[in-house]
Amino acid sequence: MTRTPLVLGAALLLSACCGTRNDLIVVLPGADGHVGGVTVEAAGATMVLDKAYAGAKPGGQGAMAPVEMSKTEVEEIFANALAARPIPPKSYVLYFVTGGTTLAPDSQATMDAMLKEVGERKAVEIVITGHTDTVGGAADNDRLSLERAQAVEAALRETFAARGVMSDAVTAVGRGERELLSKTADQVSEPKNRRVEITVR
Repeated sequence: MTRTPLVLGAALLLSACCGTRNDLIVVLPGADGHVGGVTVEAAGATMVLDKAYAGAKPGGQGAMAPVEMSKTEVEEIFANALAARPIPPKSYVLYFVTGGTTLAPDSQATMDAMLKEVGERKAVEIVITGHTDTVGGAADNDRLSLERAQAVEAALRETFAARGVMSDAVTAVGRGERELLSKTADQVSEPKNRRVEITVR
């Protein structure tokens, strides 16, 4: 899977006295530290930016020249653009006791972290996706995965409402055994696959 880097581009007024306008492009690392790559083309020449805070700005004869920037410099120059970025989506995984909709005991801390995240967003959309392991038939697992998602949605309905989350901003879906976290053969009980993923965005 190809990852798209986070790129900031801006037309910056570098010299107010003479009105010189320059374009600056900077690649930022993702939230997980991963850095993708972007190709910049100008005046028939290309340049690949594939390191954190690698940049390009106009050079001679219309071409682009590389520029190295620090995180501090980027935060100063692009302060407005960075402040306007939406909060990236976050996902939380809740695990279940086999064969039912009862949460595993250690999932409560995850639930608390998810609710804290919901409270920090001004506008929120929540997708609750249920999953199963490979024990049982595909149709039964589709039903069970949806039941798990709906059970979590029902358990959180009042809590979401108290935090100003409208009911139409919450969606519950079931994926059965289609998206296993831990690949197993059929009819294998695997706790990591019995889960609900809550994506907050």
